[in-house]
Amino acid sequence: MEFKFDPKQQYQLDAIESLVKLFDGQPKDAEAVLTTLRGEGKLNGAQDQTSLDLDLSQEVGAVGNNLVLDEATILQNLQAVQDKNGLEVLDALAGDALDFDIEMETGTGKTYVYLRTIFELAKDYNFTKFVILVPSVAIKEGVTTSIKLMHQHFRDLYPAQPFDYSVYSGKSAEEVQGFATSTNVQIMVMTIDSIRGDANSRIIHQTRDQLNGLRPIDYLRATRPVVIMDEPQNMESQLSQSSIGELDPIATLRFSATHRKQRNVVYRLDPVDAHDHGLVKQIVVAEVAQQGSDVTPYIKVVDVKRDPWEAKLELAVRGADGSLTRRVVKAKQDQELSNLTNNPAYEGWWITELSIEPQFVEINKHGMLQQGEEIGGNSDSIYREMIRETIKEHFRKQTMLASKGIKALSLFFIDKVENFLGDGFNNIDANGQFVQWFDELFREERAKSPQWQELFPQDPAELRRGYFSVLKAKRGGTDTFQDTSGSTKADDDAYDLIMRDKARLLDQAEPVRFIFSHSALREGWDNPNVFQICTLREMGAEVDRRQTIGRGLRLPVDQTGERVADRSVAQLTVIANESYVAFAKSLQTEYEKSGVEIGRVRLQGFSKIALYEEHLEPDGPHFFGYERSKTLYEALESSGMIKDGKVTAAYQPTQLGFDLKQHIPDFFWPYEDTIIEYIGRSSIERYVKPQSRRKARKLNKELFANPEFEEFWRAVSARTTYRVSVDRDRLIEATVKAIKEAPAIQPLRIQVTRAGVKILRGGTKATETGQRSATLQGAYDLPDIITELQEATSLTRRTIIDILLDSGRLPEFIGNPNDFIQMVKGRLQAVLAEIVTEGIQYEKTGGYVYELRELQKDGQEEKDRFLDQMYKLQNPEKSDFDYVVYDSEPERQFAELLDGRSDIKLFMKLPGKFKIDTPVGPYNPDWAIIKHEDGADRIYMIRETKSTDDEVKRRPTENAKIKAATKHFAAIGVGDYAVSTPASWRV
Repeated sequence: MEFKFDPKQQYQLDAIESLVKLFDGQPKDAEAVLTTLRGEGKLNGAQDQTSLDLDLSQEVGAVGNNLVLDEATILQNLQAVQDKNGLEVLDALAGDALDFDIEMETGTGKTYVYLRTIFELAKDYNFTKFVILVPSVAIKEGVTTSIKLMHQHFRDLYPAQPFDYSVYSGKSAEEVQGFATSTNVQIMVMTIDSIRGDANSRIIHQTRDQLNGLRPIDYLRATRPVVIMDEPQNMESQLSQSSIGELDPIATLRFSATHRKQRNVVYRLDPVDAHDHGLVKQIVVAEVAQQGSDVTPYIKVVDVKRDPWEAKLELAVRGADGSLTRRVVKAKQDQELSNLTNNPAYEGWWITELSIEPQFVEINKHGMLQQGEEIGGNSDSIYREMIRETIKEHFRKQTMLASKGIKALSLFFIDKVENFLGDGFNNIDANGQFVQWFDELFREERAKSPQWQELFPQDPAELRRGYFSVLKAKRGGTDTFQDTSGSTKADDDAYDLIMRDKARLLDQAEPVRFIFSHSALREGWDNPNVFQICTLREMGAEVDRRQTIGRGLRLPVDQTGERVADRSVAQLTVIANESYVAFAKSLQTEYEKSGVEIGRVRLQGFSKIALYEEHLEPDGPHFFGYERSKTLYEALESSGMIKDGKVTAAYQPTQLGFDLKQHIPDFFWPYEDTIIEYIGRSSIERYVKPQSRRKARKLNKELFANPEFEEFWRAVSARTTYRVSVDRDRLIEATVKAIKEAPAIQPLRIQVTRAGVKILRGGTKATETGQRSATLQGAYDLPDIITELQEATSLTRRTIIDILLDSGRLPEFIGNPNDFIQMVKGRLQAVLAEIVTEGIQYEKTGGYVYELRELQKDGQEEKDRFLDQMYKLQNPEKSDFDYVVYDSEPERQFAELLDGRSDIKLFMKLPGKFKIDTPVGPYNPDWAIIKHEDGADRIYMIRETKSTDDEVKRRPTENAKIKAATKHFAAIGVGDYAVSTPASWRV
């Protein structure tokens, strides 16, 4: 099976574009520009800093990156990018360095983003040397596997950009010479440990005869690489930072889900955004916790230390509400444990002795307990039930996914290899406690269903596999698995196996479906088809739940390698030995510790609200942006609606008489419903759901046997084709007017100082000793503006030429080509969007946008939904399911209205596959309805639910799609298409 990569994922393209825009204005042929300027004598007298490095570059023969933009221009570019992405706009570069942060949630494809960014930077600016720095062996293996999997994908996308990749190793340090001297794009993957140190400890800092007496680091330094850091929070030490500086990068791009230290943030896709846009799996928690109190009080020894002498014990602590939660508590000798826990079960229990070597405590009513040991927890019976629940959930999920060609995987994390191996040595003869339980429970659960027996006929031993580090035996002996920390050389083989098997594990022909792995091996690998994760260890405060779920967040893939984003399929079930409430609360705490505000209203939380037409300005933002979001947040806080990001009792949007407008500035009044919706997202329950709230909808099979429904469906799903007639003269006139009204484009100039040569917008800001400026005009080849505008708009060359000539602004193109092209492109696209929807004509063709048999088949395969997303019908015979899935409060209200109306004989929420082509993208209408009037006449209706009737309070693309849909449905004879709002439902 081969993975397929979608090159059109908008959020990934946005991240890539944000990084590329940082260098806007950098000429593609920077080296030629400098050579031309030197040849014309414009650089004479300036002691160009690049000449100081020239000796080394010439000695190495390096073909490197040449950044000629000044920092002020890059700051301007950064500010424009931050404003567009709804981020806080910085006044100056953080740390006075070209260090840029990209924050992307685990599972959203950050590796794909930074690899594709490499090719875009090479294409636009001719940067060719890239070093990918990683903190561990696990992540190095993950990155190299990704490059192998994506190799052909990038070859196809960028045929004009030949590239090579390599993994740096001290054993073959001479390979840096090929990296430095090649004219192709070069990608080198390195661990931070390979450069962190000096000549005594690292080969990269030692002179080599094969490298003409130079050090490997000299070759890398001579190329001025772009350094890409994967998980930089693990490379923040002073030694790491100084080592990175020795590479002398032109810029550092830092990719992580959790930046410990933030610098210049360019793009952010945090867990809230990822879940809201359906880019990762929904998290479901199945709890397997002990019911009732322990007969013997639960005590687990976590740690013992001295100065002062005390033990860290995990105990059952009683909360203010009377509930018992296991927490780590510090206890001294002779302290009554009931006083520390407010739990009477511990009355008369205390520590009589503490020891460090070996670590143990002695309890008066029990005796000695070693570090890691516990009493009273009944962990064996709980772990056994967790394994059972994982098997049951796996059977249920695979039954559901079988027809979609998706193979489900379950992942068990264990602490000790001994629990898997028992007396055995490897996968063949493992007979540990967990393995015995698994095999026994697998057979027991399988016997309960003929369907499960058919799906899983194999012996359970064929379906499970352990991935652990292997301890090589002496000659004649047997290799065996071993416990490791997850970051040592001994872990290489375990990582290698996991990475190498990533695609094979997804193949239906490969029997393995249940994976056992060491809990230390969590970071650095994942598999998209992990649907169940079971952690067979205590989920104490020290356990990283975020890391655990990160192994299975990625969207699943089917047998063709295509990603499946359907939310009813893409669900990750965590089998936890704690309650859903405790899991969700602890997970939220972990997010907050790493700087992610999940489950609360955020300062920047409103920045992505789209502006209505009345607030849009030429060249202005399309969203609220950071400053407006901050203003709104502060207004809500000062009026007492929220406190520290948490909604207060004063915020009651469903209460009669509540008016949010009284608490916010008048600019935000038109957005009241959207703001209420955004505040409603600030709940951890939106991202992590209890298994008990999951519900499968029941299909109304009788409906599909009804001839009236068949006739209705054929009428509303008829296919059309469209053509657009555009008035050429009107288009030219409107575009020329828009271009003439656009602000002036600042020319690019060359600044020559003793420190170097830099290109900036609008000339020099001040004169200094040894500084001159010269125009860049004519110093390098101009891009093909006609072709670029053609590709962006599909207009003819003649039309584009007429627009450019009539605008009278072509001299600005010569002075600053990139900025001029962007300005013209934006004006052209805006005018086109307006004119195109007016000139669209639809014509009915043969066929259907969604066949009836396909609708019925998809309905029978209906998957899991959650009760908080559905309205339960009082009259289920009127629709295709007994529950209606809704996306907004107006949709829920509309479903309730249709359900109760006696003249509405049938209604259904149209599935996501029901799509109509429009010039501004595919359109999925909301509702299809049959209404009976006077008991006889049938009226077919299509409705779109919106929160407002006012077009200027909706996004331009929404209005364009509605106008196009009106013409489409008229063309197929369903003339009753309208927008329904709470103010006027129009039914």
